[in-house]
Amino acid sequence: MDLLQYRSNEMFSSTELIRKSKMVFDKISKKEIDKAVILRDGKPSFMLMDFQKYEELISDYLELKEKVKTKPKVITKEENLNLKENTEDSTIEDIDEINSDDLQDALAQIEQLDLELPKKTVIKKEEQLKDFWE
Repeated sequence: MDLLQYRSNEMFSSTELIRKSKMVFDKISKKEIDKAVILRDGKPSFMLMDFQKYEELISDYLELKEKVKTKPKVITKEENLNLKENTEDSTIEDIDEINSDDLQDALAQIEQLDLELPKKTVIKKEEQLKDFWE
């Protein structure tokens, strides 16, 4: 499943979601689409997905995170220099290992990402109707 790649049949505007929410939910539950990407102002803003798929993703993430914490591969300076020399003549696909410090830094950056949704602003009923009908 490519969660970071969007197909046109998986993209819905926020207005379309409001008007056709049952259709979007049915497509996800029937596995016609893996996810629904909700657009706001033409840009991806939210993603809807099957809850079981979400649980699988999170459990896989936690397993990988635990493996990295318990058994990081330490690359010596010599191995790192050899790796750098070898990469000049080879492609990135030939590299199987990652520096444990780089991996730890990347995981720390992922943990620091602000993934909380912004608080909802209260909109007066008049404004809601005005926006909806315009």
